[in-house]
Amino acid sequence: MDTNAVRNFQRMINPDESELIRHARTGEVDGTKEYPPLKTQGLSDHEKQIIYEGKTEWMKYTSLIEQHRTELADRIHHLQNQHESENHTVTSTLAESLTKEIEVLDHELGTLSAEYRHHEDAALLAKEEKHKIEEVLGRPLQIDHTDFYIPALLILAIAEVPINRLAFELFFESMPLVSLLISAAIGGLLIFFAHTIGVLIKRLQCKEIEINRDNVYLTITLLAILTMTLMYFLGLMREKWVDVNDPAALNLESFINSATNTDKGIAESFLIGSRGFTLLLLNLAIFTVGMMLAFLRHDPHPFYEKAVNAYNKAQEKFLTYKRKYESKKNDLIRMHNKRLTEKRAEIKIIEDQIKSCIRELDGIDKKISTDRKNLISALARKVMAYQHSNQKIRKTPPPDYFKSDLVQMIEELI
Repeated sequence: MDTNAVRNFQRMINPDESELIRHARTGEVDGTKEYPPLKTQGLSDHEKQIIYEGKTEWMKYTSLIEQHRTELADRIHHLQNQHESENHTVTSTLAESLTKEIEVLDHELGTLSAEYRHHEDAALLAKEEKHKIEEVLGRPLQIDHTDFYIPALLILAIAEVPINRLAFELFFESMPLVSLLISAAIGGLLIFFAHTIGVLIKRLQCKEIEINRDNVYLTITLLAILTMTLMYFLGLMREKWVDVNDPAALNLESFINSATNTDKGIAESFLIGSRGFTLLLLNLAIFTVGMMLAFLRHDPHPFYEKAVNAYNKAQEKFLTYKRKYESKKNDLIRMHNKRLTEKRAEIKIIEDQIKSCIRELDGIDKKISTDRKNLISALARKVMAYQHSNQKIRKTPPPDYFKSDLVQMIEELI
């Protein structure tokens, strides 16, 4: 609204003391002239001027009020249209957008994508293979010490190195690195034999499937014979190395010559003493530990653990891929919810604006009624100030209309 018009109207309905004094002085001046005359029926010129000025300001003010009423009605209509549009965006557009985005994601990464189906089919196939074995066995996987099995075998293989190193120094004393490497290789070979024998013994415990037990027994026997032979000769070489007084002068040729040219018989040359036997026992103890670990580590069924591992690996891949898909899907939903929250906040602001405009529109009629009463009261005070001063100064009686109801008179004129 026009602030100047509103300010003028506010001054009109709130006259200050100086304005009332001005009207009173005008009344005194007219009273000294005995004006208005006794028989006057209507208002004096000054009183008419007061009413006219008030009516003029009132007409300007009500015109602005009606203009503001129209603006409020137009704004309410605009806000209602905007509210309807935003609601349509929330209920339809955003929902359709989310549906399309999820559909695209499903084709790229989700259930409709080739990669998703590949991982899912692999997990299902691995699960079927595992289930077939479980139906045959009717028991869970029987394995122990899986976490430290390989480290334990490495430790056992390393433990073989210092035990067997001196046996090879009989021939390679001048090359200690060669002795070390050969003893490490022999240690690894013994632990490998222990692992193989332990696994084969465990396989013999499986009664649910048919295996060629004769071949298994034969393999175990051959490996055991080979292992014991290797341990025996290691002990024998250790014993010979101890018996040599000058090991630096000894090589493979001298060892063979000493075995043939000595007074002892050939049979005696292959007998080992306490030192070699101790080495054999140490090798046998380490070998036994490795074999027991292998026995405890593996399941009797040759393919059960492999099937379980394949299932776990396929399931983990599928779940990882599925989590990736669900993470992206959740990101889309979070973004949608964020946009939805923002839109709802905007809608709430629009609703508050509509309510505010409606309250203001509903209050206009009440404001007009109140302002009209205030205007009439202010005009009556001004006219009364004029009439009161006029009546005090004049010598003749005032006109009869001085005794009329000023408020009612002004209401009729306004």
